This record gives sequence, C-alpha cells and structure tokens, in this order.
Amino acid sequence: MIPVTTFVSNHPNSHQIFYNSCMLDEHLYADYPFYGAFDSDHMNYDPNKPRIKDILWYNYDWIEQLHDNGRLRDCVLDNVQKTLICNTIYLGYDAFECPKCGNGTILYHHCHSRLCTSCGAKLQKQLAAKAEVMCLNVKHRHFVFTIPEEYREIFRKDRTALNVLFVAARNTVCKVCNESLYRKLKRKQKKTHKYHNDKDNYYLFRNYKGRKEFGMISTLHTFGRDLKWNPHIHALVPELLYNPKTDKYEIHHHFDFTSMRKTWQYEVNTLLLQHFGNQFRKYMDTDYTAHENGFYVSAKYVQNEENNTDGSKKKKNYSKDVKGCVNYMMRYAARPAMAESRIVSYDKETDQVQWFYNDHKTEERIDVCETGKELLEKIFIHIPESHFRMVRYYGFYNNKEQDLLDKLHEQLGEAQQINSTREERKRKLKQKMNKLKFCTICLDSYNRDPIRCKCGGIMVYVDSYDPLEGKSNDRTYRQSCIDEMREMWIHRRSARKDPGYVKRS
Repeated sequence: MIPVTTFVSNHPNSHQIFYNSCMLDEHLYADYPFYGAFDSDHMNYDPNKPRIKDILWYNYDWIEQLHDNGRLRDCVLDNVQKTLICNTIYLGYDAFECPKCGNGTILYHHCHSRLCTSCGAKLQKQLAAKAEVMCLNVKHRHFVFTIPEEYREIFRKDRTALNVLFVAARNTVCKVCNESLYRKLKRKQKKTHKYHNDKDNYYLFRNYKGRKEFGMISTLHTFGRDLKWNPHIHALVPELLYNPKTDKYEIHHHFDFTSMRKTWQYEVNTLLLQHFGNQFRKYMDTDYTAHENGFYVSAKYVQNEENNTDGSKKKKNYSKDVKGCVNYMMRYAARPAMAESRIVSYDKETDQVQWFYNDHKTEERIDVCETGKELLEKIFIHIPESHFRMVRYYGFYNNKEQDLLDKLHEQLGEAQQINSTREERKRKLKQKMNKLKFCTICLDSYNRDPIRCKCGGIMVYVDSYDPLEGKSNDRTYRQSCIDEMREMWIHRRSARKDPGYVKRS
C-alpha cells in the first residue's frame, strides 16, 4: 500500500486560487452548448481500439531483456516505464469535491514521455501555439532538407551528430539570405577558403555585424510514413530579412535552389568532417562524385492554394498555411512516430499487429502485418536522447533576439495597420494556452468537464497526493510500480478466467 501524503494550502481561498490558476477558465466555455453533458462523455472514445500502451504491456519482459543485454538505450526504457504508469496513482493525483452534494473525483498526474500519445498531443499543441504567435504576418517558405540514404546510418550510430543537421540547415538559409556578403568574403579569402569567422567556425556569419538577419523555426523528423530511419529537417522561413544598415525589414522572395542544394551538401559534409575527423573523408569524397547537384532540398509556398480563372488549382508547389504548417512540423516533434489511428488490430495472444500507411509517391494504402516486437523496434529507434531539443529557433525567432522580433512586428503592424505588439502577442498566447488546459481539452474532445458534478455544481480542489515528494522519479521507482501493477493485473485476469480463483498468500 502506498502511503498517502497530502498537501493543503493555508490560504483561505486556496481552493478557488488553485482552480483558477491550474484548471478551467470558466469564461472560455460560459456559453458552451454541451456544457456538462454527461450522456455523451465518451462519444469519441473506443475502448476496443488497440493502443501502443497495450503492445508495450504484453512485450515488457522482452523490453527489459533487451535493456539488460545492452541492446536498448536507457532513454527508451525510461519512456516505456513512464508511459505505462501514466495517469495512475503512482504519479499522484489532485482530488476535487462538490460543495453542493459531496460527490468527489480525482485527476491523476501524467508522465510527459515521448511514447505517450495523450501527453504528446498536448505538448504538440503547446509548441504549435508558441510558434504560431511568434510568426510574422508575412509569407513563409516550408523547407525540407534531406540527406542521401548512405548517410542515414551515420546519424543512427552517433545520435549526437543529429545536431549537425540543424546547424547545416541554419547555415544554408543564412548563406542564401546573405549571398552578396558570401561572394564578397569568398573573393577576399579565395586562397584560404575560410568563409566562417575565426572566432566561431561553427555557425556561418554568426559574428558578422553586416549580415542581414533572417528567421527560422526548424524541427527534426527521423522517420517516413513506413517508419524507416530517415532523418531530415523541416524549416519554416519567412520571406523577410532585417537589414541592420537601414534598420528596416526587406522582403526576400528569391531562393536559388541550385545554390541551396550544393550549399546544404557542403555544410553537412564540412560539419560531419569536423565532428568525426578524417575517418569521414572517404564518405565525403564519394558523396561529391555521386551527388554532383547536391542534396535534395524542397521549398513549398506556405499559403493556401489559389484557383485559376477556370476554376482549376494552380500547379505551384504549395504547402499549408502557417498554422497548418506549424502543426505538422510540431506533430512528430512531441508525439510517437506513429499515430494510434493507423493501428487496425492487435491480437494479444499471438502478438500480431496490423497497421497501415499511405505511400508518399502513389498515396496508395499499404497494409503491414507483423509482430508487436517488430513494430516496437521501428518506433523505439525514433525516440530521441534525453534533453535533446527537437525544435530550434534561429535568427530573429531566437529567444535572444526578442527585441529585434518586437521591432519587426511593430514595423509590420504599422504597414499592415494591425496590432502585433509584444503585449498583444502575450495575450493571444495566454488565450491559446488556456484552451490547452486539461479541463478545456476534455470539453473539446468529449464534451465533458471532468470537475463539473452531475448535480450541476463545480467541484473545488481539496487535496493532492504526491508519492514522489522528497524522492526522484528514477528507474527503480518506476520498475517497482510496474511490478505491482502487473501482479494485480495477473490476479484480476486469472479471476476472470476462473471465478473460483483465490489469491495465494
């Protein structure tokens, strides 16, 4: 039995303070048409739908064995354990009670792991909200930077090299946006071929005061639709530059794809040579021969498709709008590599999983039938290392350049006659984040407020239970929790099969 420890604030209005700060903002759903509609609580929930957590439960012994044999990274086991104890008493809970009728409910704490679909969905929406509010009100480009197939295993064996892809993509965009400065320095340093600053040869033009500032939001995706290892960078770049000489912004539409592909190839090879040393040189020499035109780079227009006069759609390379593009980029920066909606069935007895994906080229549905272990192996390779940042901001989208971003928002706001000050952006972000609180998400998903009582009253916070108070959420603690859950699960399953089953002492 886990000892219950409680926390009760001494503030006289602690219940209402906790409710207002951590839970539902009442005014957001004051006129919600289905407010408190308990008859349709689970209108979007299917209890028989196979979940990734089910596959993890039935293969946990195999996962433990892989880790004990040194074939599974520590971060993978940590994420598996956190997912299995998510939304359980082992992570604690908050208790609420109705002041009218005395009914109560408890809301369990969550794990925030990279394998949990519910926690990942909320994190994805939070990241997308922050990026969307930050973006300037101009046209953007959606860049995709890819690497050849023979390079992929290099990044899988040494995951620290994934940082190279972020820096190479950043340097490529910086070079294209400062083409005149690049050519000028190239003429001056033709003999040495040193185009970086002597003080910092990692980031291109980092310490050059005369360079034009750009903006860039980048995310790393390590998979394709078939779950194969394919690391590539998605980047959102505005068609706008800041000129420090004139202290004003400039519209920048032109991106030379021929130059970008070769620059992207050069930056990746140069940084990998710096990372691995001379042992990488044989790969680099072969690569320049095999890919004379550089690595593949695509850049889509981030705006809605426009129709021609005859009603047909333009054949330009369009992407989604800024909001849709940001949601797509953040989707797999926080969630598992595969959505649970793609799992058709799972047989727990035979460990057979049937799932599908749509081919990227033909858009035809391809069904895959394999064991749960084979599917988990494909998902595990895409779990990043602990504290690895999957989303990064460069240029005036960087947190260190917020003053410059405020200046650009102010100049654009005056030109477009819109209010885009820092205070207005903070207000919009706060409003978006309020809608991502637990209670409001439940209202959006299930038309149900978890702290509204059946009598119609709002429950108030009364207590908290934190089993980790004074302890660390380490692997040993999580393992003991899983062992206890599995023991109870086995006993319940045996009782269902045999009504006369009695637990042995």
